[in-house]
Amino acid sequence: MMNKPGTSADERVKPYPRRCAVCGEVAVSKVCIPYDAEVRHDGKLHTFFIAGLEIDQCGRCGEQYFTASTDEEINLALRSHLALLTPAEIRRGIDVCQVTQKAFAEHLGIAAETVSRWLTGTSIQTRSLDRLMRLYFTMADVRVVLSTWDAGSRAANRNSC
Repeated sequence: MMNKPGTSADERVKPYPRRCAVCGEVAVSKVCIPYDAEVRHDGKLHTFFIAGLEIDQCGRCGEQYFTASTDEEINLALRSHLALLTPAEIRRGIDVCQVTQKAFAEHLGIAAETVSRWLTGTSIQTRSLDRLMRLYFTMADVRVVLSTWDAGSRAANRNSC
């Protein structure tokens, strides 16, 4: 099977309908279900409702399969539930501020790999870093202070209010 640009790994590897691992029938397809999610993030367990979550489900025995794309949907719903910036919003902020991903990470005092994981959706930022990013994206003074923050300025700032 030839991979088409823009198709997910799930779509390339698992054509529909496909065989169910439980009952053996070729009856697994994508369905949209209501879902009560529980996700641990930032040290807390968050419970929220997703009205329409796409999952793979066997039409014969009802077995449900959660795929990588299902996990992505749940993560986006968590971001929405917590009012956190999405990967696209973070990317847009970095672009508007005209900084590199590496410089942005340095300004926030985090690893460039962390920013990369936020942008690919494999990791979700904490609320505190989300707030710092919002300040960074909207306030030029914050960008200036964070971009010039070094050992000398940290020492000087310890003595100020």
